[in-house]
Amino acid sequence: NFLLNVLKGIMIGIANVIPGVSGGTMAVSLGIYDRLLGSISGLFKHLKESLAFLFPILLGCAIGIVGFTYEIGRA
Repeated sequence: NFLLNVLKGIMIGIANVIPGVSGGTMAVSLGIYDRLLGSISGLFKHLKESLAFLFPILLGCAIGIVGFTYEIGRA
């Protein structure tokens, strides 16, 4: 589950780098948008559960943004 969420985060990160594509749109496509918003809005109410979901997504986003930006720069 952790690895799957990291992969989803990578897809969202890549979508953020591509002009005209939204990370939110990618989150909807991956079926995690509602849970993502719920985890963010309930971050302090349900800290442990929210961080357990958000950490792999944010880690994947960072990997996707840095990795894909690097690849675009090489081209």
